Amino acid sequence: MHRLTHTFNRYLDWRWLLLLSSLAAGGMITVPIQPPVQAQQPNPQGLSIQADTQEANSKTEVVTARGNVQLRYPSRNIQARADLAQYYIKQKRILLTGNVLIVQKGSTLAGESVMYLIDRGEFIATPKPKQQVRSNYIIPEQGGKGMTIFSNTQEANTKTELVTARGNVRLSYPDKKFQARANTAQYNIKDKQIVLSGNVLVVNNGSSLQGDTITYLIEEGRFVAKQKPGIPVQSIYVIPDKNSNQ
Repeated sequence: MHRLTHTFNRYLDWRWLLLLSSLAAGGMITVPIQPPVQAQQPNPQGLSIQADTQEANSKTEVVTARGNVQLRYPSRNIQARADLAQYYIKQKRILLTGNVLIVQKGSTLAGESVMYLIDRGEFIATPKPKQQVRSNYIIPEQGGKGMTIFSNTQEANTKTELVTARGNVRLSYPDKKFQARANTAQYNIKDKQIVLSGNVLVVNNGSSLQGDTITYLIEEGRFVAKQKPGIPVQSIYVIPDKNSNQ
């Protein structure tokens, strides 16, 4: 009897959600992270979705929002916009598609498609064909424009505080006056370091540094370069000539 009542209550809750979605197209709907057993007041810290139209399927447990999607998740400090959002309740994941922009604590992540894995606190971003994912990370202690990363794919884990960019990585860090390219980049937010791997080239104030792996220690402003066995690290430094203007 208790199990039957549980199922009935859940059915009523989803009917209420479906009715609200159909009546309030273009309005805002607050969806809890897990399906409620009993009707309750919306959690202001829960996942909030606003869109032109919304559908909620009680069988597949998928919520679909289309058109001018605005997503807010206060407990994770996340805001997002997209053309389409799908919230998979059972799998605890959110798929954003079309002109996606994620904002979290001032940092941004932009791509054509971004998957957010709720339990893992991880974003996985992919771009349109022949384009790249773009992210910008503000380092609070330094302010400024922060660091911008372009790459074929990017993953950002808010629990481990690791950002991993793969494929044709281009990194720009105006505050530190350097640019870099590599096959892979990993930004460790907690340890405040950037590890560039694979055909790395760093340009800093006109000087350059090449290696297979280059680690940049942000607080120290120091580069540590390593090369494959038997291959030397190469650097070129521009030395201003005082007599060049005479």
